[in-house]
Amino acid sequence: MSTSAAGPPRAAWLRALVAPLRERSSIIVLVLAAVSFAYFVGAPAWNQNSRFALTRALVESGTTAIDPHHHTTGDKSFRDGHFYSDKAPGVSFFAVVPYAAYDLVRRGFGADAPGTKVQSLDPRVRELGAVLEPEDRKPGDKIAYSPAYRFALYVCTFFVVVLPTAILGGGGVLLLGRRLWGERGRSIALCFCLATPVWVYATSLYGHALCGALLIAALAVLELADDDAPVTAPLAAGLLLGAAVITEYPSAVVALMLVGYAVLRRGRTAAAWVIVGGIPWALLLAGYHAVAFGSPLRTGYDFVYREEFAEGMAVRYGLGAPDPHAALALLFGSFRGLFYLSPLLLLATWGLVVGLRDPKTRPLHGLCLLVSAYFWLLNAGYYMWDGGASAGPRHMVPALGFVALGLGPAFARVPRATIALATWSVLQAMLLAAASPEVAQSGDPLWEFAFGHLLEARPSATTRHTNLGLLLGLPGPLSIAPLLAGIVWGALQLRRSASTQDAADRPAATPPPSSAADV
Repeated sequence: MSTSAAGPPRAAWLRALVAPLRERSSIIVLVLAAVSFAYFVGAPAWNQNSRFALTRALVESGTTAIDPHHHTTGDKSFRDGHFYSDKAPGVSFFAVVPYAAYDLVRRGFGADAPGTKVQSLDPRVRELGAVLEPEDRKPGDKIAYSPAYRFALYVCTFFVVVLPTAILGGGGVLLLGRRLWGERGRSIALCFCLATPVWVYATSLYGHALCGALLIAALAVLELADDDAPVTAPLAAGLLLGAAVITEYPSAVVALMLVGYAVLRRGRTAAAWVIVGGIPWALLLAGYHAVAFGSPLRTGYDFVYREEFAEGMAVRYGLGAPDPHAALALLFGSFRGLFYLSPLLLLATWGLVVGLRDPKTRPLHGLCLLVSAYFWLLNAGYYMWDGGASAGPRHMVPALGFVALGLGPAFARVPRATIALATWSVLQAMLLAAASPEVAQSGDPLWEFAFGHLLEARPSATTRHTNLGLLLGLPGPLSIAPLLAGIVWGALQLRRSASTQDAADRPAATPPPSSAADV
């Protein structure tokens, strides 16, 4: 496509922006991230089921009420005789297309629909083979999920969480890190994906990893698109920010921060176009709220069904002043501590502070620190700060892409310590990903839950949270051996690629003279 007299092609800024992602080493990073996320098959649980139930209601019945599937989750709302998901609807909206495609193919082949059944603890019921309805469940009875349910949930997770987190999140961190720190940007992106709790939340139908990916991708567009880029660049950033807000409501504050950053970085006109880009999502969200909850300004959290949750959300949606104990525990505690699970992020935080000394990196690093502090303090002020059955501080996960950008100074100044902490953090993140996001609500999630879970893992059709190794018949720790081998191979390829690039960047040596005439 040639350039006309009117100016450059409207999409030229996008092609220039993503060009580094087409390089071999960048592709290795993104593929490693996507494969690592997709390797684990998340089990059905309340959080995921709530979102999946809304997707099914939209596709199968054209309604926002989840009445046929509400028994699969306790994360729900009740209004005017109907049940609804109490979650922000973004993940459910984005899953409509992959689930509709799955449902179309399923119907074409005459396969079973995703289903559930009640497993009674009463031996008499089991002996009789009685089929219990969900409303007949008694305390202790469990919900069993069909293979079709698990597969459909995995399909939605793959297209809505796995790929976007790897491509938008990993790609955004890679591009920003590359602009700041050259070839180290790829190492920074790989650490973001595999050495933090992003990994565990990218394996299931949660909103946290996707939200963080959308936010960091928006920042990459605002920071890296050419200054003379057309309005499509800030519009794209606005679309990404709007998508993040409907995925996780608290990201609205971060969206406002990025609009302010757009004013500083690109001017008021560009910032206005960022806002315009978010308007379609705002209208969609308002429409959903009006249909499901009777008002554009009411959410599912205004009608929480379970009494213990409703009580906690009754005042300011459960938000208050940050609790000092919770704030400290969210960083350093063995129960939900971010730096305990990913000690590499200690160096990343230090790197962000170091970056404030450089006038060139000060605005970006300042923004990253502000976003990180916001999610940390918001989590510390939430009535359920521990996240319930949560692998680490899940409400802080959307900030981890911003934190990871501080790894540039760490790799530059203390490379050996950074590599050592990165290796340990990757192993711990893999351990959590193998165990599931829903860990025990007490004790150490790594060594009192995830480690034992992995040791005892056996190939089984009834295994809840599983992985591709278990599905291939590999038991226990052997089930993650293929993935670990792939990560090691990818790291070696990246190292070889970096060495080749360094050699190519060195000036060619002057050949020795071959004769006196040459001298």
